[in-house]
Parts: sequence; structure tokens; C-alpha cells
Amino acid sequence: MVSVDEDREVLLSEDSDQHPDQVGHMEPLAVGDQRLERKIGWLSGAMVNISYIIGAGIFVGPSLTLDLLGSGGMNIIAWTIGALIAMAGSYTFAELGTMVCICVFLSFHYFREGRIYQVQYIFIYGSVFSGGEVGYLEYCYQKPKYLLAYMFTMWNLMNRSSSVAAQGTIFGSYMNYAIFGQDYKSGWGERMWALLCTTILALCNVLSVKVSLRLMSVLTIVKIAILGLVVFVGILTLLGAIPNDIDVKTALSFQGTSNTIGPYASALYYVMNSYSGWHNLNYILDEVKDPIKNLPKASAAALGTTAVLYILTNISYLAVLGTVAMKESEYIVAASFFTKSLGENFATTILPVLIALGAFGCGASINFSAGRIIMETGRSGLLPYGRTFGHVNPKVKSPVNAYLLQYFLTVIFIVGLPPGAVYQFIIAFQAYPVYVFYTLIALSVIILRKREPHNKRPIVAPLICVYAFMAFTIYALIFVFIPVENSYYPYWLPYATAIASMFVYGILWYYQIIIRDTPGKSYNEGIRRQGQVALEREVFGNQGYTRVSTDDHTIP
Repeated sequence: MVSVDEDREVLLSEDSDQHPDQVGHMEPLAVGDQRLERKIGWLSGAMVNISYIIGAGIFVGPSLTLDLLGSGGMNIIAWTIGALIAMAGSYTFAELGTMVCICVFLSFHYFREGRIYQVQYIFIYGSVFSGGEVGYLEYCYQKPKYLLAYMFTMWNLMNRSSSVAAQGTIFGSYMNYAIFGQDYKSGWGERMWALLCTTILALCNVLSVKVSLRLMSVLTIVKIAILGLVVFVGILTLLGAIPNDIDVKTALSFQGTSNTIGPYASALYYVMNSYSGWHNLNYILDEVKDPIKNLPKASAAALGTTAVLYILTNISYLAVLGTVAMKESEYIVAASFFTKSLGENFATTILPVLIALGAFGCGASINFSAGRIIMETGRSGLLPYGRTFGHVNPKVKSPVNAYLLQYFLTVIFIVGLPPGAVYQFIIAFQAYPVYVFYTLIALSVIILRKREPHNKRPIVAPLICVYAFMAFTIYALIFVFIPVENSYYPYWLPYATAIASMFVYGILWYYQIIIRDTPGKSYNEGIRRQGQVALEREVFGNQGYTRVSTDDHTIP
């Protein structure tokens, strides 16, 4: 496609159907020793997602959701709906992850008839932008400048750090349970374990990407094995091979289902928290090999595996424990399950260590992508001291400063949070803003299809998935304010706190982005032109520049 005016000739590559207006909002890839290597294939990518998805939620959440919903049948439906919502969201994110891409500009000048002409050859290199929602929000909602991307950055910084702290605390509680027995309680003992956990994770991520990926893969296999054992025991119980006094038909029935709408939103919060991580790979796409092919492949493998395991695990819990014992077990439903089915020795010695390792693995995945997010947002100018936090140490090929910031914030959450119902509060506080952003992400797919219909979309999400995902997020935002009994704090407190925090982020945005204009002085802005040649070589290898012919001159 060629367009010529009096002052400039612009040539787009023939295989590109990108809209020219898209070009101005693309982020450049880093250059030189600031580039991260593409080491993640579809299998290791799936492991990154599964490692995040399977955390403590499936070992805690089912009893909490059952207590809210009232019946085993509705509990299974809720966990099935959660899988379908996550699948719809995965499609939505896959379209944006492969559409919001990187462009390369090769610019040349030449003289003709006493005038200077410019030729620009624009190469489209899709699906390489890391950062997830930050890039999508920045690209779609360009006014007010960086507002939504900045708010997400600030929220995500707190969210990831508190999540690593929460997983570390769970790791500590189960390690204490395994070593000192079920009657041992020590808040500071748990915190010491959590500090050890986050320190190990920080060192792994700072020193070696390969070690981090292998650690996540090994721990993911451990978590899959635990759930596999739960499912196997459940099947044996249903077949009568393991004696049981539970009326399975009653446990799996809809008897006692809640007839009020409020508990359903809260229950889905716990369910979706257990599925969170289905789009974790979107945050590190510029480290994924052949991302357009491997992103959907890894996402589908991860989500399909966890969905099947989660639904069968809920059925197994109900088959062995029944609804009454499952509700009473609260945070130790897995321990209650194995105590009854395999005996107290297994439940009090081996199982706690396995669950602790599961929480450790979930924290590893969260921490791994968190450092990459800090690096990307620092490079784009959305964080203070962005050039410092966006810097990759050329010796170890890791964003060391970003991981040190992540470590510092995690330590604050580990040491600073009070005991009590912190787990429930953190989940609710974290979840409310994410559904605001999820709504905006789903809406952005529709907006971009209308605004930029000619853009190349290697993956096109079915509209039913986009609308279903958006409908759920709106539901979750509204119906959490229907009163639900909570003896620890007012039911609305975490949601109101989350909304208040967004206003604080708005004030910080005005100072940093509008007054100081940190994106205009960012690393990405500085290397935008420098990165063009480097990316062209990555795309086209040693073939050199494509030769573009004009009327009387050949541009090399």
C-alpha cells in the first residue's frame, strides 16, 4: 500500500493491515543488554499460569463458598461458572495480547528535484508487549493521558506484593502445622516462614530466570499431584472402595441452596480468586517464543487443566466430608478431607508440607511476573524513578531493582498486616478494583473493533465470550454491596477501601503524569528510535533491510 503526497512517501509492508493511527501508541522493545531473552515455550508458559492459578484458594475456598451458597450442587455449579468466566476472559485478553503489538519504523531520506523526501517502511511485529492490562488500557483509553494505566499500575503494585505476602503466610502456617502440630499457633512464626519464602523467591528471580522457571514447574507438578490425589480418593469413595458414612446424593444435591442474591457475588469472588492467574502469561509476552502461537495454546492448557481438577476436587470434598463437615472445616478443608479418608498421620505430617509447597509455588509465579510488570511500567514512566526500576542488570539478565522493590513491599505486608480475617479482607480488597479493570478491558475489545476495524487480529475472541465476561464483571461490581453477614468487619469495608484507594491514585497520577510528565522522560521514549533497527534485525534475521524502490532511486 503506497500513499504519496507532496512532501512524503509512506510505504507499508504488503502483509500488514494495521491502521496507521495505531503506530503512534506502540511501545518499543528495549535494546542492547536491556532486552530479556525469549526462553518461554508453550509448556513452560502453561506452567507459569498453572503455578499462579493453583494456590491456597482450592484448599480454602470450597468450604467458604459452600457456606455462602448453602448446597453442594450449587457449589459445583459456581466453580464451573468460574471456569467458564475465566475462559471468556482468556479469549478477551488473547485478542488484545496479539493485537496490541510493536511496530518497527525504518526511515530514509533522499533528494529528488531539489526537495527532501522521507520513506518510512513500517513492520508490524505482533504480540510482544509485556505488562498485561497496563498496555491495553493505555492503548484504548488515551484520554485522560495514562490515567487508567497509572491507576492499574499502582493497584497492581500493592496487589502483587500483598498476594506474595498472603501466600508466604499460608506457607508458614502449614509448615508450623507439619513441624509443631495442629495446636501450635504463632503469628510471628508464620511471618518468619513468609520472610524466608519471599527472600528465596527474590534471590531466584534476581539471579536466574531458568532457575525461577524450573522452580515453578517442579512446584506446579507437586500441586497437580495433590489435587490428583484428592480426585483419586474421591473417585474411590464414590465407588465404595473407601468406606464412608456420607449420603453422597444429599451432599451433591441442591438442598439448602441460598435463596438470596447477595451471597452469590461473594462466593464468586472466592471462586474467581482461586482461578486468578489465567492471564498471567500476558504480563511477560516479550519473553515468550512465538507468542501469537504459544499464548492461546498455553492459556488453554493451563485453564483446562485447572478447571477439570477444581470441579472434581469440589465433588471429592463433598463425597468424603458432606456439606456439614465441609462448612465447619473452613480454612483446613483439605486437612479435614485427608484426615477422614487417609488417616491423621498423612493429614498432619505429609499433607501440610505439600500444601505449603503449593502456596510457595503460587507465590513464586506471582513474584516472577510482578518484577516484570514493575520493569515495564518503570520503562514507560508510570512509576517514580522509572529508569532505575526499569533497568535490567546485564550480568544476570534480570530487572534486579524491580525485584528489590517487590521484595521491600512484600516484607511490609508480611510484617505490617494484623492477624485475624486478613485473608478474607485482602481477597475482597484486591478483587474489587480488578473487576473495574476487567470491565474496561472487555469494553476495550468492542471499542477497538469499531475504532480500528482494519487492525490485524491474529486471535479474535467470540463476542459471546466478551459480553459474558463483561456481564459478570459488572455483576460482581454491583452485587457485592448487598449485605452479607460478617462478624469480623462491615461487609462493605474492603470494597469502600478499594474505591477510596483509586481516588488516591488519581491524585498521584495528576502530580506524576500531568505535572512532572514522567512518560515523556521515560526510557521507552528515549529508545523509541534506537530500538527500531534492533527489532528489524530480530524480525528479519540477517536478510538485511527490505529494498524499497521509488521512481528514480533505490533505498537500501
